[in-house]
Amino acid sequence: MNILRILRQAGKRFCTSERGTAPVEAVIVTPLLFWWYLASYQYFDAFREKNASQKAAYAISDLISRETEEIDTAYIERMAQVYDYLSMSREPGWIRVSSVYWDADYSVYRTAWSHATGGHLAQTDDTIVNEAGRIPVMPVGDTVIVVETSTSYKPFFRIGMDTTLMNNFVTTRPRFASQIVFEGQTAPEVEAVPDV
Repeated sequence: MNILRILRQAGKRFCTSERGTAPVEAVIVTPLLFWWYLASYQYFDAFREKNASQKAAYAISDLISRETEEIDTAYIERMAQVYDYLSMSREPGWIRVSSVYWDADYSVYRTAWSHATGGHLAQTDDTIVNEAGRIPVMPVGDTVIVVETSTSYKPFFRIGMDTTLMNNFVTTRPRFASQIVFEGQTAPEVEAVPDV
């Protein structure tokens, strides 16, 4: 037999052979499957933490809205601890609680009081105007509690996701009082709704 013929036949057999394709495919596909598994776990964990953060914000807002007595800074600091516990975040969060009312004379929202934890700034009459689109329409003489929460989410793996801030903005009407009073502050002088 001719050496060229033997080499040609060996090359043909090698090219048409399907033995060993499973290990080659496994080597190609395994890293992709591993990456997909890690990414799906990462995104699931991020959505879990976002959901827990949002539920914690609503719980804090509901707790504050049920108060009938005056609250103080220590109360809001404890609410921040409750938020950290309920949100199950690996990073510490902060909250800002504000009492907001509608000023009919100037057609703007105003803050009766505001307090933020973690060294963050409280809402003022100037800054609450920027949130007007997120506050529901209120009748004159009514107030709402605005609870803003924030925590950061640090992913376990650096797969398509960086550290993300998870912010919530919740408005709740006081349940049993016309306004939640803060540390000796009196309610703002707002006009009552006239009887018709």
